[in-house]
Amino acid sequence: MPVTSPPPLRIATATVVTAAGVAQVAMLWVFDLGAPVLLTALAGGCYVLLGLGLFGVSRFALALAAAVCGARAWLAFAPVPVPMWEQLRTAVDVLVAVTALGLLWQARHAPTH
Repeated sequence: MPVTSPPPLRIATATVVTAAGVAQVAMLWVFDLGAPVLLTALAGGCYVLLGLGLFGVSRFALALAAAVCGARAWLAFAPVPVPMWEQLRTAVDVLVAVTALGLLWQARHAPTH
């Protein structure tokens, strides 16, 4: 029988990624318009799409969440002009990447009948 509903941890991860994406897009109205803010908004748009994908049951969305959030945290591209917000953003990215990897591991090693 195929899995049709995602686990609660995946829903929570999807909610966090979507909220982070919306917050990054909303920075267009908070900071002066420039290249760093536009890159942050572009990354936020990708996060929103990724969050919407995480609300499903696909393993690909989990792998993509782990890769994108992990790479963003590791490489720190498109930094936010406020250091404290950048630290929060990096912490959320690490949390999402670790959670997505755990969910992917759990989905991959689930018993099949």
